[in-house]
Amino acid sequence: MQEFDVRQLRCGTLVCVHDATFDRTTDAARVFGPGLPVAAANWRQVERLDAGSWFGSAHAGERVPTLAEALATITLDGIAMIEHKHGAADAFVAAVRAADPSRCVLQSFDWQWVAQVAALAPELAIALLGPTPQCSTAAAAIGSARAVGAGMVHWHAPQLRRADVTAAHDAGLLVCSYTSDDELAWHGGAALGIDAMCTNDPEAMLRAAAGATRI
Repeated sequence: MQEFDVRQLRCGTLVCVHDATFDRTTDAARVFGPGLPVAAANWRQVERLDAGSWFGSAHAGERVPTLAEALATITLDGIAMIEHKHGAADAFVAAVRAADPSRCVLQSFDWQWVAQVAALAPELAIALLGPTPQCSTAAAAIGSARAVGAGMVHWHAPQLRRADVTAAHDAGLLVCSYTSDDELAWHGGAALGIDAMCTNDPEAMLRAAAGATRI
């Protein structure tokens, strides 16, 4: 399962980028000047950007992928966990339907957006991300999750407690956490009964899992 962030360009294209601008993870500041908002860019501009050099010289020349390109790769043998950062619900629904809907999860901190997805495509898997200013615990999110038909709550790992996980499971929901990058966090999450944990180091997590039955 691969988690990644998606925003919509001014032209409507959905691209995989976390920040509201391209400055941190591309050479956009040099090409266009600093501060170009993702929402104000068009695809002709974006396809010019180098999205790899910031990470390392071996990745120089990598381009910003579209959501369609990402799904074509990830859904071959995995599940795409798509975090909505910005963009219309119908555009995301169309992109997922054009790929493999059975291998995609749509999620957002904007629960109204998740509800819009559910109304447009009740067959799609959806999740609520939290906490939000309106909801501080995963247990408190259960009512909202059930109301929109979400199958999972995705919560900040340090804020999850066993009671939250138990309450979610009792309500028929899965629990995913973000982001755990060491053995203490992985074993702790497993002890709480968390169903899935996001990590930036999947290789190390798999090594740790080889020595434990619950990770």
